[in-house]
Amino acid sequence: MPKKKGFVLKDSPQELIEASGVEPKGRSYDVAYERKPGAVRIEDLLLGTKLACVAITDDEPDTLAKVGKMNPWHIKTLSMICGSVEEAHKPLTHILETHFGLTVDKLINLTGWSGGHPIDTQGFVAHDDDIIVVSFRCTTSALDWMTNFAATSSEWEPDEDLDQGHSGFCSCLEGRWWGTNKPRVHTGFYNNILQTIPTFEEFVNPLLGPDQPPRTLYVVGHSLGAGMSTMATIYFLEKFDWKTLPQKYVNISAGTPRSCKKAMADRMEEKLAELRPLDKAVVCRVVRDEDLVAKVPPRYVHIGKLVFLTEDGHVLVGPKLDDAHIIDEKEMKALCKDNPQLAAVAAVEEAAKEAAKEEEVGQRGVGGDGKKELTSYEKTMKKIPGFLRDHCPDYYLEPLVKLYGRDLE
Repeated sequence: MPKKKGFVLKDSPQELIEASGVEPKGRSYDVAYERKPGAVRIEDLLLGTKLACVAITDDEPDTLAKVGKMNPWHIKTLSMICGSVEEAHKPLTHILETHFGLTVDKLINLTGWSGGHPIDTQGFVAHDDDIIVVSFRCTTSALDWMTNFAATSSEWEPDEDLDQGHSGFCSCLEGRWWGTNKPRVHTGFYNNILQTIPTFEEFVNPLLGPDQPPRTLYVVGHSLGAGMSTMATIYFLEKFDWKTLPQKYVNISAGTPRSCKKAMADRMEEKLAELRPLDKAVVCRVVRDEDLVAKVPPRYVHIGKLVFLTEDGHVLVGPKLDDAHIIDEKEMKALCKDNPQLAAVAAVEEAAKEAAKEEEVGQRGVGGDGKKELTSYEKTMKKIPGFLRDHCPDYYLEPLVKLYGRDLE
């Protein structure tokens, strides 16, 4: 795929908007918009992504070490969050208490089979005086992969399915020819959320109500965990009347696979359209550049606002990811040739990018050939194809950390 040069956004240079000939969509993250009701906020994005990433570990000895042997990016990510490799290997309860001020209510570990469906869900429920957190772990096991690939659809009917603990032995066929017309979701994720709902009922639901403090409920996840967070979002938005609750709902999913059929997505978007102006719910999916997982499985769709992390680390809110709104290097040269004013603007932007690269090289140091010295980890990551590398949690976290730092300046 050609290197991306830019996006046609509402805050793009007017010269680019006019030259592209399309209506701009989305914008670069801007603090001027973050305080509007229902807005995407860097504080939520960063906190949610961090809480999603730490779910990779637990209180068992050497969990992170075992996962990190094949997936070193998890150690890298937790080291970024905790400040050191040593701290990253400490128990999850310690990490949540020390680095987030959270009390753990429940470490989730559900493994096995139910009605012929694979179940393998890990994560945690925690809280403090201001927030409640439900976080789901990403793919780490064979059962997780079975869940990912259980990509048939099932009707969303937890009231009927909770007692039996699964969607049914042939749920992919139910409702297709008998006219029930219920919205449908990813079968693998749905069966795992059915097993998790009793945990919600015990540890989360009692904290949601008019007699409870006005906390924010964060439901978060990365990869498989992001798909699970989408299922949990459907559950919580269906279960509670957020317009009347003193609490607020926030879902941050990083690298989430598609998990809803269109009817379910439409239903959720209708609810969100009512809640956003009241600042009662924010649902956003964070996607890093070429991340393949965010584009599968086919015939499913996403819910929520898109937050897109570009290849050069910019954070865009609500961009349109089609060919007309993405201007690659070849297209930019052609547009600049026909539009001298755009060429001047592009030259200024390119100079700014080069200056940023030089600053980064200065921070990391250079080798004898004048090129930036890469760490052993960076050398390993460069060998991984971009569409897989962009799914790694540290590639999600780094741009958000940088944006948060700029936001504080």
